[in-house]
Amino acid sequence: MPDIHVSRWRVESCPESIQQKVISAFAYREMRGSISDIELCQMFGEMIWRSGNHYHTHALSFLLDEETRCCKIVSRQLD
Repeated sequence: MPDIHVSRWRVESCPESIQQKVISAFAYREMRGSISDIELCQMFGEMIWRSGNHYHTHALSFLLDEETRCCKIVSRQLD
């Protein structure tokens, strides 16, 4: 999975199937200064929840590092 750059953010290991959604979410966040959980759910078309600075879907976790402006996307281990 390739890394992509959105505004001033680097997104690592972004699956091609969600690249446009990720780009839209980061562009919206940069433009508005923040993005709500509800807005993320609407953009991705599924439940997204926050845990500290990280966001999760049923299959993926988005690990955000504000200092380095890096988002690493990893598959969630479902038991």
